[in-house]
Amino acid sequence: MSWQSAFGGRRALVWALPLALVAANLAWVVLLGGGARLRSAELERRLERVRREREEVVGRLAERERQWVTATTNRERLTTLYRDRFATEESRFTDTVRELKELARRAGLEPAAIGYPREALAEFGLVRKSFVFGVAGSYADLRTFLHLLELTPTFLTIDQIAVDDGARRLAVRLRMSTYFARDADPAPRAAGAGS
Repeated sequence: MSWQSAFGGRRALVWALPLALVAANLAWVVLLGGGARLRSAELERRLERVRREREEVVGRLAERERQWVTATTNRERLTTLYRDRFATEESRFTDTVRELKELARRAGLEPAAIGYPREALAEFGLVRKSFVFGVAGSYADLRTFLHLLELTPTFLTIDQIAVDDGARRLAVRLRMSTYFARDADPAPRAAGAGS
């Protein structure tokens, strides 16, 4: 064996080892890169799915918050309605009668006598109090009175209007109602009813 052939074989061996390492590294990079792209694509799909799920959850949460706000507002309004508009008869009746007479007077109608039939609405915790009276006047007076009733903040319903057309003046029989809370403090029960 010659020195050159021994040295050439070693030289090839010296170069073969780095070339093998370079080839192995290249194979590893290619495989790793392909695997990384696959993992990256999978992560992108998962990320997109999570984003869609998040949007759905945020939408549901927003809807629930709107429902909660609506429910809270409705409970507050119900409490206010029972406390202020349907206050107990003792606290509101005289003021309601006074206002009714004043509106009739302003419209040119003068109620002679007023009857006050009463009806209990137990399932709602209310009492329906009616105002039955007759007046004499013109159609214009009656329209003015009804218009004034629409403008008043007092809760009154017109149940019946009976008109008898006389020679110069109308004979009008009216039945109106308002509602009162049966209990002295209806607001807590009203708020609990909405829960």
